[in-house]
Amino acid sequence: MNCIENLIQLYNENKNYTMKKFLLITIVLCILTVANAFSQSKKFFAVTGDQFGSVNWIAFRQFDLDDVTRIKTLYVPAETNEVVYDALTASQLNSNSTDAVKNTNPQTCGCLNSRMVAAIAYDEADNRLYYTTMMGNQLRYLDLNEDKPKSYAVTTQLLKNFPNQPGEASNITRMCFAANGFGYALTNDNQHLIQFSTQKRGDIKDLGNLIDAKSNGDNSIKTQIKSWGGDMIADANGSLYLFAMQKGVFKINPVTKVATYLGSIKSMPDDYTINAAMATGGANVIVASSTNTSTYYRVDLNTLQATALNAGKTKVYNVSDFANATLAFDDSKNVSTISAKTLDAVAVNIYPNPVTAHNFYVQLSNFEKGKYTVEISQLQGKKILQHEINISGSQTEKINLPKGVSGGAYLIKIMNGKGESVYTDKIIVAN
Repeated sequence: MNCIENLIQLYNENKNYTMKKFLLITIVLCILTVANAFSQSKKFFAVTGDQFGSVNWIAFRQFDLDDVTRIKTLYVPAETNEVVYDALTASQLNSNSTDAVKNTNPQTCGCLNSRMVAAIAYDEADNRLYYTTMMGNQLRYLDLNEDKPKSYAVTTQLLKNFPNQPGEASNITRMCFAANGFGYALTNDNQHLIQFSTQKRGDIKDLGNLIDAKSNGDNSIKTQIKSWGGDMIADANGSLYLFAMQKGVFKINPVTKVATYLGSIKSMPDDYTINAAMATGGANVIVASSTNTSTYYRVDLNTLQATALNAGKTKVYNVSDFANATLAFDDSKNVSTISAKTLDAVAVNIYPNPVTAHNFYVQLSNFEKGKYTVEISQLQGKKILQHEINISGSQTEKINLPKGVSGGAYLIKIMNGKGESVYTDKIIVAN
């Protein structure tokens, strides 16, 4: 901006009308050029090792697609006494209030320390980089509007408000922002697709487990080898894509939670694991490994064909996760309109399921306006609850089970004002 400032000063000091006119036109052109450069920004973000080649994934860095040598280190947490601030109050949190895990099983991840990160997502609207630590249960973000970004934590809600499974199953290693403006995080075992907003209070919802499309066959979203690890991206049509560590790709509808297996990435070495992914326009996705520094790959979402980028010329940072603001298949169309058309099917999400505290939430999407009844009954047919609600499109209702309801399986049915069933499923009540 220094050139523009100098031109403005010359304009103010010059008394010649012709020269002033020329300077004014030049200033406008300069401003337009700068504005266009910002609008065409190709910045992306990555979590890398603290040093080149390191597997200590704690360093948040900013890169440029047009010049990979243009690297800016944004944030590296301190080895001890990492400072984290409350997203709501901006006050500094003490170490006991950050990422407190209650009544959970031990997790493992082969981590060198508790600060390691494998899931980030970029919120372009607020210029924030959201993340969570591999061993933690808290949603955090870096405010990139600050000269020196600090880490802020959502303290009103936990990102993971469920008991951990032993090992790495409950670790969150995938995260992205979708076309609807919500962020999504996914546990390794695909049992918890978590939606969050950019509000400082969090507005975090556990949508529950991913469901296999009937066409998946042996390539189940529940198979550890084929579906764990990796990263998520989003497209302009409202869908999510899971790039699993072992090269399998699944397309996810975040409303129905159905995951459809698309295939395995082609023309990539067997020992190359996928740990990071980002859309770069059209069907192009760039993927990277957390341990391999030989090259990144460009993958075509239509064919799943991989092409090495600058293989053998220069080594690259090994990356645990990528993030940027680009959506796949975004042809500068109205994203909100596309999303509404694509995800207009009536859908119901029930969480948590199993029910652990004698209450649960029913998320209702794209329902016709009117009165509905939620009915809970035993498998033998005996009704134990009827709850009437007024729906005006999409909303979330909390259902409290009656006292004395014992653990086991129950049927949940939603009926419209005519008494017609519009949804039926099974819930499990934990003892």
